[in-house]
Amino acid sequence: MRETSFDKGQENVFRLLQETTDENGTTREIAQSPPKVGIESRLLFDEIETQTQILYLGRANVGNNPQTVNHQQIAVLDDDFLNVFSFPLIEGTTNGLINHPNGIILTQTIKENYFGKQSALGKILKTSYGDYPVVGVLEDFPENSHLENLVFFSSQMASEVVSWYTDFMSANWTRNELITYLKVSPSADLAALGDKITKLAQENQPKDILYNSSFAVQSVQDIHLYENEVEGEMNKDKGNGFYVSLFFWVSILILLVACFNYAGLLNIAFIDRAKEIGLRQIVGAGKLSLLKQFLSESLLLISVSIILAYTLLWLLQPLVQIWFSTTLNLRSIPFNGIVIMVASGLFLGLLSVAYPFWLIIRSGVSSSIKSTISLNSKLPFRRFMLTFQFIAVIVFITASLVFNKQMDFLKNRELGFKKEGLATVDINSRILRNQFEAIKTEFSRIPEVQSVSVSSRVPGEWKNIPTVKTKRNGQSLAEAKDMLFMGADKDFLKTFNIRLLDGTNFKDAPSDSSKVFINQAAVIALGLENPIGEMISIPAVNYGGSNRNLNQPFIAQVAGVLEDFQIEDFRTNIKPLVMGNWNNPIHSIDYYTLKIKTSDWSKTMIALKKVNDSFDPKTPIEFNVLDDKFARFFERDMEHFKLLNFFSIIVVLLSCMGLFAMSAFVAKSRTKEIGIRKVLGSSVLQLQYLLSKDFVRLMLVGLLVATPLTWYALQTWLSDFAYHIDFKWWMVAIGGFICFSLTIVTVSFQSIKAAVANPIKSLRTE
Repeated sequence: MRETSFDKGQENVFRLLQETTDENGTTREIAQSPPKVGIESRLLFDEIETQTQILYLGRANVGNNPQTVNHQQIAVLDDDFLNVFSFPLIEGTTNGLINHPNGIILTQTIKENYFGKQSALGKILKTSYGDYPVVGVLEDFPENSHLENLVFFSSQMASEVVSWYTDFMSANWTRNELITYLKVSPSADLAALGDKITKLAQENQPKDILYNSSFAVQSVQDIHLYENEVEGEMNKDKGNGFYVSLFFWVSILILLVACFNYAGLLNIAFIDRAKEIGLRQIVGAGKLSLLKQFLSESLLLISVSIILAYTLLWLLQPLVQIWFSTTLNLRSIPFNGIVIMVASGLFLGLLSVAYPFWLIIRSGVSSSIKSTISLNSKLPFRRFMLTFQFIAVIVFITASLVFNKQMDFLKNRELGFKKEGLATVDINSRILRNQFEAIKTEFSRIPEVQSVSVSSRVPGEWKNIPTVKTKRNGQSLAEAKDMLFMGADKDFLKTFNIRLLDGTNFKDAPSDSSKVFINQAAVIALGLENPIGEMISIPAVNYGGSNRNLNQPFIAQVAGVLEDFQIEDFRTNIKPLVMGNWNNPIHSIDYYTLKIKTSDWSKTMIALKKVNDSFDPKTPIEFNVLDDKFARFFERDMEHFKLLNFFSIIVVLLSCMGLFAMSAFVAKSRTKEIGIRKVLGSSVLQLQYLLSKDFVRLMLVGLLVATPLTWYALQTWLSDFAYHIDFKWWMVAIGGFICFSLTIVTVSFQSIKAAVANPIKSLRTE
C-alpha cells in the first residue's frame, strides 16, 4: 500500500517530462527542462492553472556553529511552489515568502538540526553562499512523497547568490536545468497539452539546430513507480513497479493457498460431521437452519482471526522495520482500506463454507447417516487444491534459490578493481581543491594510509557522472559516441588496482592535460585498432540534463587503454569511459580516495579529520567507505530477497499444514481398507506407498506446470540485470526435490501412523 500511495494527495499535479533523441538514435527521458518552456506554457495554455520550477544548486556548507555545520543539498523554490503542492507551512506565511526579498526555506527536520524546537523564523542561518534569514518552515514532506527534504532558497535570493539566475530564467529555451511541475485543470486533454508544449518549444529553438525533443505531462502520482530511467529527476527512494506487481500477486497466491486449505479443512470437518447433519435433518432441521448455523460458526472464527491478525501485525511493527527496512504504520491505513480488508476476509471465509455445505446437502440424508461421503480421488476439488499448492511451493523455493545465487554472483563478481579498504573524502571547498597536492602528502603520512589519489568521480558513484560526446578527429558530430567522463591523477590506477592494458600512466606533468585513458568499451565504440597515440575530440558535455557545447572542443591524445571496470549500478552494462588527467577542461576533482589498512577505523578517521581541519576548519570532512557505497546497489534487492524468503516460508508452512490435514483425513477414511490389507500381509512400506502415491502424482503434475511458469518469471527478473547468472534446469529440479521431500515427510507421518495401528481396531464394526 505504501509503494502505491506516493503523492496521492497531490491531485491534478503533473511533472513536465522531456524525451529527446540524439544523433545516434539514443532516446533519453529527462525530468529537467528549460525555464521558458514552463513559464510560457502557463501564460499561453488555459489548461495550466499554475506552474512551479525547482532548480538544484548542488551542495553547500550550512550551520551556525562549527559542531552543527554539515553539507546540505540546496535548491531554489519559486513563489508558486505552495500554489501547486499542498504542503503546510509550520512557520511563516505564503505572502511572507513572496514579499520577502531573500531568505531560506527549511523543512521541519532540517530546521530542528540547526535551531532545535525553538522558532527559526527570522533567524540567520549561515551557508557557503552567505548568511540569510529563515523566511519559512515547511512541514516535512511525507514519507510517501517523491520530494526530498532540502534547504531551499527563495527565487528572489537565487538572483543574489547565482549571478546568471535572472538572465537564465528570463530568456533560456535550450538548457535543461529546472524540474517543472504544472497544476492542470481536471478536464484537460493531457496528450494534447503535451503536443502544444512540444510545438511551443520547437518554435523557440535556434533555426539551425535540428530539434529532436518532445514533451509530455506525467502525474506526480506515477513518478515513484515509473519504470523508465529518468535523468535529473527528484525521486526519493525510487520504487520498482515490477516488485510491487510481483508481491501483489504473491500475496494473492498466499491468500488463495490459505483459502484452499481453509475450504479443504472445512470440507473434511463437514464430512466428519455428516452423521450429525443427517440426524439434524431427520429431526426437522431445514437447509436454511443448517446454513445459518455453519455461517455463524464461520463468521465467529473469521472475526477472531481478523482480530488476532491485526494484533499480531501491531506487535510485529518494530520487527518489520528491522527485517525489511520499511515501516508498517497500521494507523495510516485508511478507513475504506480497513472496510475492504474486513469485507474481503468475510467474503472469502463465507465462500469457503459454500462448497462443503453444498456437498453435504447434495449427498442426501441417507449418505450422511451412513457416513459414506468421502474425499477420495473422485472429488476434483481436492486434486486441484493440492496441485495448486505444490505449484506454489516449487515456484517459491526455486525463486528463493535463484535470488540467492544472483545476489551472491553480484557480490562476488569481478569489478575490474579492488574496493576493499578504499575510502573517499569529498572535496567540498575551493581550499581543499586548490591545495590537493599538499593535502595528499599529509594524508599519505598517516601510517594506515597506503595510497592516495584524486579524481572527479569514483567507481560506485553516488552523484551524476558527466557524459561527453566523443569522436575520432576528423569524424562528424553525428558520428560522436556518448561516453562517461572522469578526471584522475597518476595515483588513481595504483589506488584502485586498475589494470593499464596498453600505454603509459600519467606523470602529472603539464602535458598530461591533453592526454586521456579510454577503457576497452570505448576502444570498441570508436573503432580504434591501435588506440595509443590516436587523437580524439570532445565537443560537448552533459552534466545531467542537456548537452552543452564546449567553448572549443577538447582535443586529446589517447595515452593508455584501461581494462573495463564497473563504475555504475550493476543493472547497467559497463559503458565506454574517457578518463582525463585531473587538470582537464571538463570536470574538476571532487574526491580524495585513500587505500587504508587499519584495525581501528575510528582512530584513522580522527587522523584524517585532523588533516582536513588543518587546511579548512570551516568545512567538515565527509568520509565514505567505498564498500558501503557499493552495498547500496544491493539494498533494495536484499529487502526484496528477504521478503520473498518470508513469503516462501509462509507458503511452505501453509501447504504443509493443508497437506498434513488432508493426508490425515485420507488415512482415516481408508482405515478399514488398511486393516484388511495388513491382515492379508501388506507391509508398512507397501501401505505407506498406497497412501502416498496419489499425493506424489499430484506433486509431479505441479512440477510440470511450475517449470515453465518459474522459468518465464525468473528469466524476466534476471534480464533486468546487465550481469546475471544463467537459469539452469537443475534449479527447478532442486525446488521439485525439496517439495517432494516435504510431501513424503508430511504424508508419511500419517500413513505410517495408520499402517502400524492395530488391525483389530481398524476392522471393528460400529
